[in-house]
Amino acid sequence: MMEPGSDEGGRGGRNFLLAMLLLTIFGIFLVLAKDDVDRGLERAGGVWAIEESSLPGWFPRPYEGSISSLAQIPSRVSLQSVRWKSQVVEELERNPWISSVQEVIRTPAGIGFSGQFVRPSVGIRSQKGWLLIDGTGRVIDRQPGDYLADSWKIPEYLPQGGSQQQKMLAEASSGELLVGAEFEELLALLSVLWEDQVFDRVPGFLHEISSLLVDGDQRLWYLHSTAGIRLHWGRSPAYPGAKVATSQQKLECLRQVIELRDDLARSVDIEGISLYSGSEPITVQGQ
Repeated sequence: MMEPGSDEGGRGGRNFLLAMLLLTIFGIFLVLAKDDVDRGLERAGGVWAIEESSLPGWFPRPYEGSISSLAQIPSRVSLQSVRWKSQVVEELERNPWISSVQEVIRTPAGIGFSGQFVRPSVGIRSQKGWLLIDGTGRVIDRQPGDYLADSWKIPEYLPQGGSQQQKMLAEASSGELLVGAEFEELLALLSVLWEDQVFDRVPGFLHEISSLLVDGDQRLWYLHSTAGIRLHWGRSPAYPGAKVATSQQKLECLRQVIELRDDLARSVDIEGISLYSGSEPITVQGQ
């Protein structure tokens, strides 16, 4: 014998399950329908552009290499989709120039975003142009051509290795880490200079860094200035042996040179200046 109300309870349970099934089917339909909309909008989404104000001041224009793909992101996402923000973030974070994304907004003029960009520390010459390297030695991108663009406001470096090194640099791709004592010493020197904001305080003044092997495996480092005078840095901070002066002492001498840069530019008889010969920079001849 059934308990009173048991049939109603069964019907209520069946009705509940039926309602849940309908909701589930409806939800799947919405997802599938939205995906169809997404695909349709992707084909017609190229009218948008990332706003120039989203990019840092040192970002060059026009775009080349992986930089140019940033401007193509809006055409690869569905800007009327409820998922458009997450799609833009995914596209941005796949780009080697983007370290992190904090916010993405849609404006009447296009798409704007705030985030951390990976700034190059140096341009390294290779057979296929210039490798743009970050402070860890990782390849961000490649700039074609014989000359490194001034807009980067970074120094250039011509590596001293042989054909094997040149082959490695020619084949290097975004994300690859440059290894070896030469690059380790270069990056350690760059770290000191960037931390002192030398390249931002006097953009372009130090336009090139070079090195010279002495005594077999020891390397001396030089900073080339727009005054046409080579600044002798000496051993890199990464050099394991004894050094004549500390990095801070050399930086203090470099600061004095920077203050006198206009006078030095008018000098015609100064070949080089040592940054490691005491508390003040001194003029030198030769190496």
